[in-house]
Amino acid sequence: MALEDQRELLDFLPGFAATRSDLNQNQGLTIDGWLNAGVAYNPDDPNDNFNGPVGFSDRANEFQLNQLYLYVERDPENKLEQWGLGGRLDFIFGSDAFYTRSMGDLSDHWDSHILHQRIYGIAFPQAYLDIFAPIGHGLHIQIGEFYTVVGNETVTAPDNFFYSRSYTMQFAEPFSHTGLLLRYQLSDHIDLTAGAVTGSPFAGWDGSFQHHLDNWGFVGGVNLSLPQTDTSIAMTGTHGSLTDSEEADVNLYSIVIKQDLAENWHLTLQHDYGWLDRTSASHKAEWYSVLGNLNYDIRDDLGLGIRLEWFRDDDGERVGFPARQPVEFGHAAHYYAATFGANWKPKAWITVRPSIRYDISDGWKAFDSGTSKRQLLLSTDFILNF
Repeated sequence: MALEDQRELLDFLPGFAATRSDLNQNQGLTIDGWLNAGVAYNPDDPNDNFNGPVGFSDRANEFQLNQLYLYVERDPENKLEQWGLGGRLDFIFGSDAFYTRSMGDLSDHWDSHILHQRIYGIAFPQAYLDIFAPIGHGLHIQIGEFYTVVGNETVTAPDNFFYSRSYTMQFAEPFSHTGLLLRYQLSDHIDLTAGAVTGSPFAGWDGSFQHHLDNWGFVGGVNLSLPQTDTSIAMTGTHGSLTDSEEADVNLYSIVIKQDLAENWHLTLQHDYGWLDRTSASHKAEWYSVLGNLNYDIRDDLGLGIRLEWFRDDDGERVGFPARQPVEFGHAAHYYAATFGANWKPKAWITVRPSIRYDISDGWKAFDSGTSKRQLLLSTDFILNF
């Protein structure tokens, strides 16, 4: 790829590349972002214009500006002999802001959703200090709002192969946390994370310091890399209490295994299991999933992928929250989803992601405004990296 093709979109603006380079070199700041938008065609044309419990690409047959995403980051330098101070601040405008209101502000003081029937809004999904302590191989201490270490998929569009997200990411796992997170590289092949997080409504998930300061939980895990076999294993989990008004323990573990099968073939397997133990009532809940991704790199600028998922909402407690369109709760069901798609990079700063997704719910009519147990989506989106 030519040198000009390797530049990001805004680097073509006069003076921008020089300004960004100067900030990076002199201040240690990274200023970056992207624009993500797309459309999901639903042949059923649901009356409520929503694709059932499918999240992020949830609007049927209309263009979505998902993410206008900007962030400023300073690396604390990682010099083993001295302390360092850095941090990060993220901003998002778009329809995905609904899923990233990590400030936990239900009254829209910090985050707001004010346009187009509250489809579009703004949020600050990450805002944290990053302190580097010269202990052993180096200890990172994050304080504030940060994305979760649990699972494989994430909120940020460029870090996912597909436009849509899995049920596992959407309903089984947290998006973000507020609190304190420690990161330590035990060796070249072992990374440890451990943190104390607050801000229920769900065991320290997607909350903030504004709410439930007396509700604290744990998040953390271990990441192993095995270069001899081109394998990585991430084992993470959370534990915490539900709310002040309901005595309950919420637990979740996630195992993600990534394996390079050959030079161009990449396999990701994931299993999540969560359970809710209530002490004030006999009712308990559990949810679990198996998820597989297989990717093939045709060229440096073109790849194919398939995602297969089985998600079991054993007691009807999870699917439907969070979702922009209210979904009826209480339906225990198996959810099956198969997604096939491609990633094409005509330029280094643009990615196009067409996909076909087919969903089945065997417990209730979760799709087409509550009239169907099946759904087909034909989607495409693009990401412009600034």
